[in-house]
Amino acid sequence: MAPLSYSAIPDGSSSPAPAPASWPKLLCLLPLAAVAIPLFTMFPSSSSASLTTTLSSPLDSLCTGGHYSKTTLKEAATYPFIALFPDAKGAKKFEGSDVIYDNGYFYAIADSLWSILSVDSSLKLYESSNSMIGDPFREEDESGYEAIFKVDDIFYVVRESIADVDSAGDYHAIVEELAITPDGTDYEIVAQCPSEFSFTGDSKGFEGAVGLKSADGTLYMLGLCEGNHCAEGKKGKDKGNGKVVVLKKAMGDEGCSWEPVRTMDIPKSANFQDYSAISVSDTGKVAITSQEESAVWIGHLGGYEGGELDVDAAEFVDEKSKVLNFPRDGECRMIFCNIEGIHWIGDDQLVAVSDKMKNRGKQDFRCFDKDQSLHVFAMP
Repeated sequence: MAPLSYSAIPDGSSSPAPAPASWPKLLCLLPLAAVAIPLFTMFPSSSSASLTTTLSSPLDSLCTGGHYSKTTLKEAATYPFIALFPDAKGAKKFEGSDVIYDNGYFYAIADSLWSILSVDSSLKLYESSNSMIGDPFREEDESGYEAIFKVDDIFYVVRESIADVDSAGDYHAIVEELAITPDGTDYEIVAQCPSEFSFTGDSKGFEGAVGLKSADGTLYMLGLCEGNHCAEGKKGKDKGNGKVVVLKKAMGDEGCSWEPVRTMDIPKSANFQDYSAISVSDTGKVAITSQEESAVWIGHLGGYEGGELDVDAAEFVDEKSKVLNFPRDGECRMIFCNIEGIHWIGDDQLVAVSDKMKNRGKQDFRCFDKDQSLHVFAMP
């Protein structure tokens, strides 16, 4: 039956009148409007680029394609750093940037602090065996620590990208070698060696690193560039062009340095806007994370066998690689928005740390719950 409308007639009464020709079209649009209005209110727009990359659509195929449990890491534990230490030494901000697992302990760093954060892997709150090694406020500026690895009882801690005082416009990573004092409460600075690989700014340098030895005992550092093409700006966001720089420690007249040997391409299957951490297991299994994508690329390091690196043959093997996502919330939104450190616990679990949530509307409120924390994940 055709819809009716009422219109006034000259004698003041009302009687049914034919509906306008456009009404059937309007009625067809009503169901769409009913859906569009709640969707609009649920997902408001934002002018912030960071917010756009932090969130994903609730209709993301990750959550609706029937493969979520096969493509997503399982969260086993999350502990805010502030609740792990009986004595935080006055620190209130823990911008987690990297972590390693060694002999029953997690050793983490934060780019806001100068301490090594030592956490018993039993993960108990305010545990007496958990400690902040060294003065967290060793210097007036923040540490800029972005990567940590341990070789022969020495911790190698990488400051991301520091301005070169002798060459304007050049920036270099600084690798500090730290030895823990016998009482375990402090460290001694054994060496501070600059990298000879140059960056163009202080915000996109080496974001992760691992140390591997060759058959002759030479120590190599694999430095993970945060930006694609090891660059900043638009070029640094050119997805799928990740790089790892292989460096070797050298001694010269002016002291120690880390010399670039070669650059390795990260497979394009790691189609990430940024690269935030790297880990290589004893069996050569590789994990490379992205903060922006809230994901981790899992692959293998060729040329690494029996704990020895063949520096000329080393390459990331894309065959059988996969990308796994960090867990999402009930609307399939990213909640692990600031993963900046990763390390293997065996071949089936990963430990990670998270940076502080970006403020002033640069990240959605959902990012707050998991920030400044240590996490353990199980592989699917």
